[in-house]
Amino acid sequence: MNGMTAFQRARQPEQKTLRRETLIAAATALFDEEGPSGTGLNAIAARAGFTKSNIYRYFESREEVLMTLLMQEQEAFVTALVARLDSLTPGFVGAAAAAISAEFLGHQRYCKLISMFSSVLEQNVSDDSIASYKRALYTQIDPVAPALMRALPSLSLADAQWLFRVVATLIAGMWPAAYPSAAAQRVLDREEFRGFRPVPEQDLPRAILALLRGIGA
Repeated sequence: MNGMTAFQRARQPEQKTLRRETLIAAATALFDEEGPSGTGLNAIAARAGFTKSNIYRYFESREEVLMTLLMQEQEAFVTALVARLDSLTPGFVGAAAAAISAEFLGHQRYCKLISMFSSVLEQNVSDDSIASYKRALYTQIDPVAPALMRALPSLSLADAQWLFRVVATLIAGMWPAAYPSAAAQRVLDREEFRGFRPVPEQDLPRAILALLRGIGA
């Protein structure tokens, strides 16, 4: 769209889908350029050529826009992770830990959205929307546990599912600490505080390997 004056209400399902995709594309660009704080509805509307009121025809809040973006990112992540795990020689725990870590680190937008899931994305959204998105997100990760079991045949289904949940929780806590605000980063750069800042490239594979060994993989 060329601007807000060109906006026409979508009436057909395919038109509504296109409008939603346009808004998600605008949100994605803003999220990457400005971070979460710069991805408000006014900014999304301006980038997409909408008015803010038009957005409410397609999403109930900024949080729902970002939740939809999370789903898109998770779909891409799961596809890539399953392919990477299936490329491994089965039974090598270190290789599996490195593969899981590398795939998370290669999807940094996904990691950032995971870190916002409970504290931001589930705010200002209806109960029904939260339930709907949770069901969809859980369905998306269904292929991960079988792929983990193919890579590490000693894993049970319950352990494979547990592993993914715990790693996601680890990411949620690690990411804000590893990529803090500018002020916090300046403080953490001081010698006395450097040990407080995690280094995902080093800490994540080590933590995943420890988890795998802890469940007897």
